[in-house]
Amino acid sequence: MKIVKTALLFLGLIIALPALAISLSEAKSQGLVGEANSGYIAVVSQSSPDLEKLVAEVNAKRKAEYARIAKRNNIDIAQVAARAAEKLEARVAPGEYYQDNIGRWVQK
Repeated sequence: MKIVKTALLFLGLIIALPALAISLSEAKSQGLVGEANSGYIAVVSQSSPDLEKLVAEVNAKRKAEYARIAKRNNIDIAQVAARAAEKLEARVAPGEYYQDNIGRWVQK
């Protein structure tokens, strides 16, 4: 389990993206995207093609990392994503959004 925790700490490193019209941190701080209860990010409001592209790229990188962690630890990817969701929710900055366990968007 320590390996899973360590790998999740490095998750932040893999979500760095090349320059897009808007960065992940900008989208989060503007309330456009938030941490979904699935371990991925999702659009909270005002969807646009650039925002959808950002979400798709971040989520593809997260899914690849979750799959790598799951394979290394012989566990299901859903377990890794669920654990990541808990950790990511805890790290949401004030003013940013996360999805609670019943799917409502909550501003921290």
